[in-house]
Amino acid sequence: MILYNLEFNLMKYLFVLGFFFLTSCATPHVVDIIQPNDEQLSCVGLQNEIDELEKFIAEAESEKGVNWSNAGRLLVFPIGIWATYENAGQAIDAANQREMYLRGIMSKKNCT
Repeated sequence: MILYNLEFNLMKYLFVLGFFFLTSCATPHVVDIIQPNDEQLSCVGLQNEIDELEKFIAEAESEKGVNWSNAGRLLVFPIGIWATYENAGQAIDAANQREMYLRGIMSKKNCT
C-alpha cells in the first residue's frame, strides 16, 4: 500500500513537471490584446507600442521557420515543433488584433 502511494505521488509529480516542460517549450509568448493603460498613452506612446508589435510579429514569424531551436525540438521532442508553430500563430493573431485595437485608439485621438 505504501509503495503504491509513493508510485502514485511520483507519477503526479512527473505529470506536472512534464506539463510545465511542454508548455515552456512553446515560444513566443502571446501578448494581451488590451492592456490597462492603453487609453492613457499619447500618440507617440501608441506608435511605440505598434512598432514593438511589428518587431514581435517578425520574431514570431521567425519561430515558424527552420532554426536551431526547432531542430533541437525535432530531435528531443517532435511535438514541440507543432506546439511552437501553433503558439507562433496565436501570438501573431493576438499581436495583429492588438495593433488594430491601438490603431483604433489612435484614430479616436486623431493621431497622424
